[in-house]
Amino acid sequence: MTILDALDTPIASATQRRAIEAGSEPVLVLAGPGAGKTFCLIERIGFLVEKLQFDPARICAFTFTNKAAGEIATRLERRLGPRAGLVKSGTIHAFCAELLRELGETVGLQRGFGIVDEEFQLSLLRRLEGYRRWHRQVLGRFSTHRFLGEPLRQNDAELFSRYRSLLEQKNLVDFDMLVLKTDELLRNDAAGATVRARWDCVLVDEFQDLNRIQYAIIRELVRDHRNLFAVGDDEQSIYSWAGADPELFLTLMNDFGKKGVIELGENRRCPRQVVVLARRLAAINTPLFEHRRHAEPDRDSPYPVTALTFATEKAEIAWIIEDLRRDREECQHAWGDVALLYRKHEIGDLAEAAFLAAGIPCRLVQGRALADDPAVGYVIAALRLIQSPDDPFHQEGFLQVVLPPAVFDEARATAEATDQNVLSQLQRMARELPWRHADARKIRRGFAVLQNLAALGARHTTLASLVQDILSERVGPFRSVLEDVHDVLSDPAENEEVQRLSHRLAEALATGRPIWIPRLGGIEIPLRELLLGAGLPRVLLGGDRPANATALGPADAPSLGLSLTVFKAAQLLVSRDFGNRFRDFTAVDLESTDRDIARAEIVEIAAVRVRDGEIVEEFRSLVKPRVPITEGARAVHGIGEDDVADAPFFEELWPAFQEFFGGDLLVAHYGYHFDFPLLRRMTDALSRAHFRTYDTLPLARQLHAGSAKLVDLARHYGVDPGQSHRAHDDARTLAHVFLALGEAKVARARKTVLANLLDYLGVALALGDEEPTESEAQLLRRLSTPYALGRYSTCLDRYRLERDQAGDESIPTVDEVIERLGGEQRMLRIRADRSADERYPGAMRRLRVLLDQSAGQPLAEQIAAFLDRAVLSRWDGAEPEPARVNLLTLHSTKGLEFSRVYIVGAEDAQLPGGRDPSKREIEEARRLLYVGMTRTKDRLVLTRVDARSGKDTGGHRFLDEMALLPRSP
Repeated sequence: MTILDALDTPIASATQRRAIEAGSEPVLVLAGPGAGKTFCLIERIGFLVEKLQFDPARICAFTFTNKAAGEIATRLERRLGPRAGLVKSGTIHAFCAELLRELGETVGLQRGFGIVDEEFQLSLLRRLEGYRRWHRQVLGRFSTHRFLGEPLRQNDAELFSRYRSLLEQKNLVDFDMLVLKTDELLRNDAAGATVRARWDCVLVDEFQDLNRIQYAIIRELVRDHRNLFAVGDDEQSIYSWAGADPELFLTLMNDFGKKGVIELGENRRCPRQVVVLARRLAAINTPLFEHRRHAEPDRDSPYPVTALTFATEKAEIAWIIEDLRRDREECQHAWGDVALLYRKHEIGDLAEAAFLAAGIPCRLVQGRALADDPAVGYVIAALRLIQSPDDPFHQEGFLQVVLPPAVFDEARATAEATDQNVLSQLQRMARELPWRHADARKIRRGFAVLQNLAALGARHTTLASLVQDILSERVGPFRSVLEDVHDVLSDPAENEEVQRLSHRLAEALATGRPIWIPRLGGIEIPLRELLLGAGLPRVLLGGDRPANATALGPADAPSLGLSLTVFKAAQLLVSRDFGNRFRDFTAVDLESTDRDIARAEIVEIAAVRVRDGEIVEEFRSLVKPRVPITEGARAVHGIGEDDVADAPFFEELWPAFQEFFGGDLLVAHYGYHFDFPLLRRMTDALSRAHFRTYDTLPLARQLHAGSAKLVDLARHYGVDPGQSHRAHDDARTLAHVFLALGEAKVARARKTVLANLLDYLGVALALGDEEPTESEAQLLRRLSTPYALGRYSTCLDRYRLERDQAGDESIPTVDEVIERLGGEQRMLRIRADRSADERYPGAMRRLRVLLDQSAGQPLAEQIAAFLDRAVLSRWDGAEPEPARVNLLTLHSTKGLEFSRVYIVGAEDAQLPGGRDPSKREIEEARRLLYVGMTRTKDRLVLTRVDARSGKDTGGHRFLDEMALLPRSP
């Protein structure tokens, strides 16, 4: 009897058993849809550990999505129990990041580097050249250049060089760099040998998704022992834009030999009708293998595969809605058993709106749900407030949308376990913070918008006009343009010129002496307004200097330039009372039996009390849990069962710990996601314990572009981290890091205050005799110009009035100032009104159907109906759930299966797509449709239209290739 005979799992087929029970040798498993690829991989790991006696800590398993990584981790835990935590499993990017955190200096990376996602990459490109709608495509070209060696056009090449320089300057890496740097690391003889020695077996799921650099990493990891187990399907390779190449199957066979190739011929998912058609389509592609064994389905379906044609997408979606209702009424399946698949998001957007209008619950692929759109999220929060203007919950919900997370977190932390609510704490913060502090201004603005929204509904009778009004201005979290670039701005407190001038201004303010600026060719006019805006009551221009006046001129700014120096001195002046509000707190850290907060228990707890920025008392104790300590957790913190055998149980320790922190604010890093939920769960059964909490992670991410791990933050701020993953050292480290973050927050406040005076700074910089050579002055001139030319600024009118009063014809006219700022045409563009459709075209396109659906009802009913439908679109996770129809792109469906599948857009404009697709693109599009078709377990419907969005869709090449003639319904 083999190990598999005793498993309480699906019975392995003969070919699966052959793959699972292979020796310590290279194995390539070719498996089509529904063949049990993941089952084989999990059972292979079980066989290695239990039969071949491999140490689980020396096994490494790669996946390509976080969803797949989570699924494998769950299955491994069921299969191996506590030993599962020792197996190294996860995405290849996570593996690369961890390796580079340890050894990245070998390939030129600095410690504490940050990792940027696509949204952050886009923000970097916007910083380099402003907003461009094609930036996502540019990032794709960067990837193909890096992984496939495709040359970049000149403009892209120049931008790529600047982009890489900016990443290096800010100590950041993107996902592509993680892979490229790891490949470079493993090719280093010493470092490569160190890493290779850690693993005795490497397994790869979804091998067809590898690009050539990722494959090189895998090959290097197994170079010494050659114990590689890879599962995949060349006919499901659909990510060429990310560098995936089905030819890598042949490369692997050339590198490791053909002997270990095993083909799984089963298909336990799809009915025979679907498999026959899907195979007919896939067989047209150039075969990668001469004699590939294909799926042999073991059942038929009562539903024939159907292809339908419609005149327009409106007719198409109307038929699908009726068919969904009819089919569900007849068969009583759940909504979640149904998937609507398509190639482009526009189809999903239209389907979502139509489904919600029809009352059918649905959800889009993650990040694409209606309510996930930032502009739509703002509209929802605003409409809830308009619907119930006196409801504190909706007031708080709206403020949470518009205030920066760190500001809202601070108010929430102070409000917890007290009689005050978050709204009251925000109002208190606005009173206690200095008047010009950016946070105070944002809070005041938030409450002002609350009041305005409460009255806004009374001015409209239709939801459509109300939403247009809501979206007529910039929406989302309040954020000044200076905050967007705070990390590249200098701190006014660190420049001696600025300090000297600020000191002189403060003395003049304290003694009541006026400031006098001589005539300087017009620049003195905006400088006067800057100083008045900063609180200096008397600023005199030209004429003779009064005897008691403080003079200000070019001599005060020999290096920075007068405009920049005055602005920064004014910033330093008004921020002199800014300070760190968190200097009294208790920092806490927990170590636990595992990372699952639903079942984990504490094995070590430590805390340090801080008073006026100094650690004054410490608490530390091991804790005896009532559940086992997993091997994975022990490997992290080093605490085993013997260490805690004589320690107190948590309920015995809690009163002493509660007395220690008293009413202090409890501070933890990553606290909202782990420490605080775990602490609350373990105290719920003991007492009605209340404690105020603050998580430092959001603040760290807001202030620091690099890694937000505690140990990396400690290194960044010069804090000795001690022994990481031991509660006492981590609590001490956190206390020092939190204090440093507080000071960094104050520094950021200094650098970003007086953003309301950027219009005058823009005029002052434009009036300088020469183009600014200081990089910061160049940046601020670019950022401030739109404010100077903006419709809401009075700076040009003020300039004209002052110039007329001076009577000096040598001072540039307003027209000359406008020309220096970019000209009249630029001013007209900046001042032009922009409708909601122009500001947020994507959001308005998706909202339009729901807005039209509500027309004709009283406004209150329109708002209520809209909010109900918007809630239906929420994305609740990566797994299908029974209450909603799943709206998914074809690329996002791998690993999923549904009873009913509708593939929308089986037409040449969508599949294969493009005006003149290449043979490679056509073959990949066939594979993409093949993937979509094989998601179904029971029923498959394919639809096409003659015209989509008013444009001809061409023929239906792939339907013809399957001999599946589309008919009218």
